[in-house]
Amino acid sequence: MGTTKKKFRTESPANPPLTPAQQTTLNLIRLPANERTTYNSTLRAQIQLELEKETVNLVDQIDEPLWVSKRQLQAVTSCEVLYEKQEGESFEWKIPMTRGQIFHKCVELSVHLSPARTAPELVDEAMTSIMNRGDGLASFLVDLTDIERAEIRSEVASLLQTYFDTFPPLQNSWSPTTELPRKVLLHRGKIVLQGRFDLTVGRPDELTAGRVLIELKTGRAVPHHLDDLRFYALLETLVVGVPPALLASFYVDAGTVQVEVVDEDLLRSAIQRTSSAVKRLLQLRLEEREPERRASGSCRWCPAATDCRPGQAWLEEANGSGVW
Repeated sequence: MGTTKKKFRTESPANPPLTPAQQTTLNLIRLPANERTTYNSTLRAQIQLELEKETVNLVDQIDEPLWVSKRQLQAVTSCEVLYEKQEGESFEWKIPMTRGQIFHKCVELSVHLSPARTAPELVDEAMTSIMNRGDGLASFLVDLTDIERAEIRSEVASLLQTYFDTFPPLQNSWSPTTELPRKVLLHRGKIVLQGRFDLTVGRPDELTAGRVLIELKTGRAVPHHLDDLRFYALLETLVVGVPPALLASFYVDAGTVQVEVVDEDLLRSAIQRTSSAVKRLLQLRLEEREPERRASGSCRWCPAATDCRPGQAWLEEANGSGVW
């Protein structure tokens, strides 16, 4: 996957004054033009070929398409027993889960609504929109008490205000998008890789990387956030043909961002992780192997941990000696 470096035009729009935190974030998510990479036009086809060759002997044995998102990849990579437990459980909404969903809706509305709304106004707009959708989250919110909904509004409004104070205001010239879907069909649709990007800014210039993929995190930082974004970089490359320039996780509570530059090594790592995980997912569906237990930080909340020897051993060691 040969690459070259390319300089291209930059703009200096009249931006509004920024807080120090906003300026720090902007500096980190804006890659200088002379550091952006130009890729070969054959990159997309090369990556698809590499992903498909690992599963060519398995894919014809499945009757229904295998849908793969970052959640399935993380679960099966962490522990195959955990993956099967999660797949067998019915999903139930809980109040802490709603915070992130409503926050993301607020950010989406803040980009597209005019005139601008305050944080509390956006929370009200977002909750009204979600509660009118008629889906599971809507029903859950409708069934809450007035006090519970008020508490959620307060929490999300505080988060949103922190976001406004620490993330630079999005300019139209940055080509911002929210909730951008990406879907990749492998083996004529027998395997479907999918994702949805919280926020993107910038765009590619022909074969030169320019888009930044940003995940907005309302919880604490965990190691697999990097893997999730690398998977998203793979999706972006397979759909558009040009990788993103940067990957960023923005932690709203702290008002801080972690950034990773996309290069060929990162893409190759994402290809290997994805192809290996998809192969395992197919083997588990076809019952060609027993699910493997792997102890990790996921053991702290895994529903199978109480009956798992490796998990219990890991937890005992972690609780006793402060494992990283």
